[in-house]
Amino acid sequence: MLQHYRVLDLCEGISQFAGYLLASLGAEVIAVEPPGGVRSRHLGPFVDDEPDPERSLGHWAYNQGKQSDTADLSTAEGRQRLLELVRGADALIEDAPVGQMAALGLGYDDLAAVNPAIVHASVTPYGSTGPRSTWAGSDLTAVAGSGFLHSSGDKDRAPVRVSGVPQSFLQAAGDAAAATLIALREAQRSGLGQHVDVSAMESMTHGQPQNMSPRVNANPIDRIAGGLSLGGIDIPMMFPCADGNTICVALMGVAFAPFTRRLVEWEAEEGFADEELQAVDWETIAVEVLSGQRSPEIIGKSFATHARFLATKTAEELWAAAFDRNLLITPSALVSDLLTNVHFASRDFWRDSELDDGRVARFCGPLVHFSDEAPERTPVVPRLGAHDDAIDSDRRPHAATVVAASGGPGASGSASGDAEPNGTVSEGRVSGGAVLPLAGLRVVEFSWVIATPSAVRILADYGATVVKVETEGRPDTMRTVNPFVDEDPHPDNSVGYGVYNAGKRSLSLDLSKPESRQVVEDLIRWADIATESWAPGAAARMGYGYEDLSAINPRIIMLSSSLLGQSGPYSSLAGYGFMAAAIAGFYEITGWPDRGPAGPYGPYTDFLAPRVIVASLMAALERRDRAGDGCYIDVSQTEAALHYLAPAILDASVNGRDPQRCGNEDPHMSPHGVYPSAGDDQWVAIACTDDRWPALAGAVGLDIDGAAGWDQAVRRERAAVIDEVISAWTSECSNVEAAEAFQTHGIDAYPVNNAQGCCDDPQLTSREHHINVPQSHRGTMWTQNCRTRMSRTPPVVWRGGPCLGEDNFEVLTEFLGYDADRIADLAAAEVLG
Repeated sequence: MLQHYRVLDLCEGISQFAGYLLASLGAEVIAVEPPGGVRSRHLGPFVDDEPDPERSLGHWAYNQGKQSDTADLSTAEGRQRLLELVRGADALIEDAPVGQMAALGLGYDDLAAVNPAIVHASVTPYGSTGPRSTWAGSDLTAVAGSGFLHSSGDKDRAPVRVSGVPQSFLQAAGDAAAATLIALREAQRSGLGQHVDVSAMESMTHGQPQNMSPRVNANPIDRIAGGLSLGGIDIPMMFPCADGNTICVALMGVAFAPFTRRLVEWEAEEGFADEELQAVDWETIAVEVLSGQRSPEIIGKSFATHARFLATKTAEELWAAAFDRNLLITPSALVSDLLTNVHFASRDFWRDSELDDGRVARFCGPLVHFSDEAPERTPVVPRLGAHDDAIDSDRRPHAATVVAASGGPGASGSASGDAEPNGTVSEGRVSGGAVLPLAGLRVVEFSWVIATPSAVRILADYGATVVKVETEGRPDTMRTVNPFVDEDPHPDNSVGYGVYNAGKRSLSLDLSKPESRQVVEDLIRWADIATESWAPGAAARMGYGYEDLSAINPRIIMLSSSLLGQSGPYSSLAGYGFMAAAIAGFYEITGWPDRGPAGPYGPYTDFLAPRVIVASLMAALERRDRAGDGCYIDVSQTEAALHYLAPAILDASVNGRDPQRCGNEDPHMSPHGVYPSAGDDQWVAIACTDDRWPALAGAVGLDIDGAAGWDQAVRRERAAVIDEVISAWTSECSNVEAAEAFQTHGIDAYPVNNAQGCCDDPQLTSREHHINVPQSHRGTMWTQNCRTRMSRTPPVVWRGGPCLGEDNFEVLTEFLGYDADRIADLAAAEVLG
């Protein structure tokens, strides 16, 4: 799909995921490495735990399908070699510390002087601008600043990150890949590239609309292992079962009530649920408790009953009941369980490579399933420098070719919407009238909740016109989810709904009415992309499958997103990202070794899949430009999420080792943890590299037994003593004071932000991460800004989440060309509601 693009990958670590995504979609990706190889080649896990730069499983995970070219950027010759490659490249992605590339004469301006069409993406801990942009950073500190860390783990202990595979830079790398493709599309119109600025900290805020609670007078969440806690009400979702652990989503509200009712009915059949529980209205009980109409004891009683009941069932019994009784239940898998999961095998997800001794290294396979995808090759990871003499340096960038063929800049592409007067912003344009990258792109969205809507939100940020279709009878579940402004649970008052749907149009359309069919067909004729997240097979049963839509519009790109994909023995499982995270193994690896799984906060796979979705949609658009017809995309949220655990999956398949819960420990840094600071539930994250250990020891006064000279092995042996000394020191100051003190010594440290901390954070504030935008119900609404920034065509968030049906007239008249009589007929048939 992306064979016409050449991407230079200068990432040293796990940010190589960006280049991996693009290579998986067909781009020519060249890993530019120093003579000794990039850092990832020298970090474990290794095959048989024997260090070898050609046998690092972490490096294998995100470098398959690339080429390797060596260039020593510390020398003039090496820098010249890179510039030769830049001359013919379309994009360059790097994760160097802020300012390092510019200091080498390789900043964006230097690259653009050689190739004006180059898109240069930088992945950094906190972003390329802002008062803390040059702070030392790592995965732990980026997660700490995002607010995500504070939400994860046990209430009576320090917050805990996902163990085993650093997540913040993977999420940032996914954002970088998606934004790079968006910028490359714009370059085909203008002939110009730009700089793409990606902050790992901001990428990790994606699942955190509750961090705006202080701004909207709403209750922030509290930390609880394996669940949620809101307004003092604990809502567990992780439960022990007879032979392991299970996720059981027994929530309240319109979307969840039927599932919870069926669970209680099963419990009643077996004598666990009494008459009081059977009489509860699970649709309204949460509102009744939060408003004081009913005691919260009934909530506690329900979860205590679930715990007793689930403990009597095996994982296999619960898994069968999920299908037979239509319940939101799934076992919590170990990473090794993934390797034998029959569902992934049936979908041909794995890509195996045989080692010299006959063992099999198991790689993740397709990011998504395209209707016309070609069979993938056996995974090949390039040896260091394998392509030094094989890369054509005379290549011309794709954008330059397209612009020349179209007659010059601006000849291709058009804007949606007109520029507003006086330099204000509007949909499709930035201040002053510049056209956004995706202006003219049209999307009709039948998807809901988080995974696909948040991906489509990125398209809207960069200028696409998006029509979101809902109905009063079945609104987006996010309209019913906290936080609400002033704790008012109005469907147009949900902050989370606004975060995932800002910049879209709302059309209320009752799809159960036959009169709606013509409207849907006209929307498909109008659109370039259609997305849905109904139950697998539902679209086809409704007459809106891909064959139906492509018959209406052969150029339509249709994307279906579901928990486990559209095919396979378990595809019919209904569910949410909490369950997919358990199936993918995220719960079992997150938490403390002496306790049960804590799991990452929230429906975690809903936060991972959007990056893959955006990149896949952009790749499909590139394919359509060249082939002329559309295609179908089947997204399994679970499979997309497995790519974020690829090194651990390889380790399990090659070395037979399951990752274990280890709190906040790290295999490459020590000390590496979250330490208490002054105040209630206040913490600071510290990640110490070997070269910074003497500075850290001196800063906290750790002088016993010549501590400054301890190597990492000794530091791990004496971790308890070290942690005690650090904790005593950090407890005497605020988390901001502690982080600033450590940063003066070049030590990775950041306050573990809670919701208020995120609102007060000077880095997030400087980068306008939280913005107040127009919104019809409230007048204005706080929402999150786009997670990526572009230097020449920055994203525009021109409105908050739309009120249900507020754009009916505009969509029907301006987009579909309906007259007043036709709209009146639809209203009379009660279709618009």
